[in-house]
Amino acid sequence: MKSLTDEAIVTGGMDYRDADRIVHLYTRDHGRISGIARGAKKSVKRFGGAFELFARVTVNFLPAENLSSLKSAEPITIYQGIRKELDKISFASYAVELLAALTPERLPNKRVFRLLVAYLEHLDSFAADPSDRHFFEINLLNILGYRPPLESCPSCGADLMVSGGRWSESERHLLCIFCTKKGEMISPSGVSRLITSMNTGRFGQVRFSDDDIGGIDRFMESFILANTGRALKSLAFLRLSP
Repeated sequence: MKSLTDEAIVTGGMDYRDADRIVHLYTRDHGRISGIARGAKKSVKRFGGAFELFARVTVNFLPAENLSSLKSAEPITIYQGIRKELDKISFASYAVELLAALTPERLPNKRVFRLLVAYLEHLDSFAADPSDRHFFEINLLNILGYRPPLESCPSCGADLMVSGGRWSESERHLLCIFCTKKGEMISPSGVSRLITSMNTGRFGQVRFSDDDIGGIDRFMESFILANTGRALKSLAFLRLSP
């Protein structure tokens, strides 16, 4: 079988036996894959530290149903700005865990790859910010077909950018404040900024106010849990971040 060369982000990995390493990657042209790099801990020539967490790399591999065989890798960038700060590490860890929870293996999506690269590049240069995290979340959900209905209440049709809304556990939707009295409210401006996030292509352009961020936090967490079926482990660390 012919080997393939692709660009990828390292989303995780672990040591295997004495010299090998199992690596999880999100690739530009082949989607999410896992592979084994034999001799990775000894062969500087073939791998040269390319499999650091969050690194952007060029990788050569033989594809396989379970573990692909990683033949060589060269780092493009290792995002030193992320690696130096604990809050940035927690934000990036959440992003790659969310990506793994929502994407099937070996299903390429170049828009997802570009979104992840853009987030890591922004996080590398700027402070970890909940607004940028929510920008990543809502755009990832939108690209993958999980976009929440935000324009109008699914129950009565009310304009959520006028009324605001609350997450309904039973309906698994954001309902207007007239259709449900339970749950923390998301203001009309919070709803509007979520929609704006999906209509602009750059991190840093949308900022949620301090009054809105708590409601957005809980809405996004609840909506993601409803679609993944499990809590993400990285959320525990994320809650310690600003």
